[in-house]
Amino acid sequence: MPFPRTIAGKSLSLSAVLGSALLLNAVFSFSAVAGLLEKGRSQGLTAGIANEQPYAYVGTDGKVVGANVEILRAILEPLGISKVELPITEFGSLVPGLAAGRFDLIGAGLFINPARCKVIGYSNPVTRSGGAFLVKAGNPLKLHSLKDVAANGKARLATQPGSNQVQEAKDSGISNGNVVLFDKDTEALAALQADRVDVVYFPDAEIIGLLKKAEGTPVERALPFEQIPDADGKPTWNYHAYGLPKNDPAFTQAFNEQLAKLRASGDLLKILQKYGYTENELPPADVTAEQRCNR
Repeated sequence: MPFPRTIAGKSLSLSAVLGSALLLNAVFSFSAVAGLLEKGRSQGLTAGIANEQPYAYVGTDGKVVGANVEILRAILEPLGISKVELPITEFGSLVPGLAAGRFDLIGAGLFINPARCKVIGYSNPVTRSGGAFLVKAGNPLKLHSLKDVAANGKARLATQPGSNQVQEAKDSGISNGNVVLFDKDTEALAALQADRVDVVYFPDAEIIGLLKKAEGTPVERALPFEQIPDADGKPTWNYHAYGLPKNDPAFTQAFNEQLAKLRASGDLLKILQKYGYTENELPPADVTAEQRCNR
């Protein structure tokens, strides 16, 4: 198991990665002239994933499956793109990997945030997600919000490098030394089970998936859970989307048009429900990537 890293060291490396990615963005390896529509129809596309449930992961039969994979194929096939390769990388390598042209788009569950918007483009949102806690059975430290973790002062919170949860923990007043980073959600789960952390903080869909993997062990979802409030005091939602190149507006437009059709037909929800999502996880139809990037 990789040795966990504290947030203090990771913040600097993430800034460096994003800075480098901004420079690399100007020289994407794929052709901005031909575009991904043409490339996809003639050669196929590559979509980087992080092997995480329920988004995109390797199933028991060795094939890559997941909600994001099914939705991606349902969007691309009407565009004449039937071949999609799905290379696996660490979650923190997805954004710099797209910027460097190591793959054509990001097929994993990726939150839209302004910092990433400086480096890559996005599709419009596919799902919305809140945060969730996984704790030891009985929730011995009574942790029901990030504010509770900050107030405790000693509680150790596990999450993933490069994720929105890192910044949310920092903004909530949790000290850097109490945030422990793991590349895989399963590694964070193992740390909780071994009493090396006190709480695991991930998007709710991933926590649901971890609970299934942890069945029979003394861990549980912390309920109720208080979502981070926005400026108006309402619960803050994060929005998942596909990472796309910044310099291919024709592909982005075609992609978003097919995504809208998939939603309008009801097929988007049908795919999501196969992986434990509900209608509550569908974002409002008028929320766009542009809005989320400019907030």
